[in-house]
Amino acid sequence: MRFQPLSRLPALLDPSEIALKAAPSLLSVIVPAFNEEGSICRCVEELSAAIRKAGCNAEIIVVNDGSTDRTLSAVTCMRTNSISLRVLSFSRNYGKATALREGTKASKGTRIAFFDADLQYDPADLIRAVSMLNDGSDVVTGLRDYRHYNQARTVVSKIYNRLLRLIFRLDVRDLNCGMKVLKQNAADPDFLFRYGVPLMIPLLRLRGFNISEKAVSLRERQGGESKFFTDGSFLGGWKNVKDISYHSVMLLGLLASLPSRWINKSLNPNRTQQLDIS
Repeated sequence: MRFQPLSRLPALLDPSEIALKAAPSLLSVIVPAFNEEGSICRCVEELSAAIRKAGCNAEIIVVNDGSTDRTLSAVTCMRTNSISLRVLSFSRNYGKATALREGTKASKGTRIAFFDADLQYDPADLIRAVSMLNDGSDVVTGLRDYRHYNQARTVVSKIYNRLLRLIFRLDVRDLNCGMKVLKQNAADPDFLFRYGVPLMIPLLRLRGFNISEKAVSLRERQGGESKFFTDGSFLGGWKNVKDISYHSVMLLGLLASLPSRWINKSLNPNRTQQLDIS
């Protein structure tokens, strides 16, 4: 199952945007945002401060995913010193995978980072993850400590991670952390989000990319609420159950699309090969 391309997406709303060329050191930080008026400005400010402190050449791309609050107006009023802030906006909510995909398509950097707008991740951890790309990694994904997650959410997340690790024989422990950094050659948007965000890491591993983890500390949400998980509800509530069902279908679709030689690789884990998944 593939996402269909969106047409006529209103974008680039920041009038101060300068056309950036893809310099070797340019970092593109993509921030999907849906109803995050309480945290989006602080998120951009903290990202900008961390980027300036590290001396990175960077752009921040906020993707407003059809917010019904003041997220769009709040972020378009912002200005940052020496950091290019760009804004893409959808007329309705398409979901995180589509927001990240369109943000990746619009990016100009040779290194692409994903960062959640709710500030549960620390921008300083993102900068450390970026530096790990210089050590031979093609992809760096966060390894959450699950602080500020309740027990039910932690259990659901860990079970899903363990399931994917068993199926795809992965040594990555946390596949669904919202903070990731990729080299440009690994960030093919039409391939990367084909089966949704949680299956991004298995897809990249099947393509033969070198993946590392960076331990990250979860912080308390700075505003808004989880878009899927409802504390105190069975399995996190109806939205989370629907999300689990959707990604289960995506997982079955991915497994059905794998060539038969992947089975041989799965049965012989010491044998490494790159699979052509198209």
